[in-house]
Amino acid sequence: MSRIKKQYTVQLEDDLVERIDRLAKKLGHTRSLMMRTFLIQGLEDSEMIDKTGIFTAVMFSKEIITKVKEAALKGKIYLDKNGEIKMTK
Repeated sequence: MSRIKKQYTVQLEDDLVERIDRLAKKLGHTRSLMMRTFLIQGLEDSEMIDKTGIFTAVMFSKEIITKVKEAALKGKIYLDKNGEIKMTK
């Protein structure tokens, strides 16, 4: 049973479209089919990664890094002459 498909607009760089076109031609597919296949595969992979909790861990790590950078820029934390992390009070 075929699902109804709708058309969407996406902006891509020319070199990316050229790469997609080369691969589509090599495999005998249309650009549209190739892009749909890439999107489905990428989405399925991302959903699997999300189930493992990796995305949550990455986002948590990103938040920590952002807070450390902000604290460093405000002078709240710094490295001493021995390379140890120090905090101001």
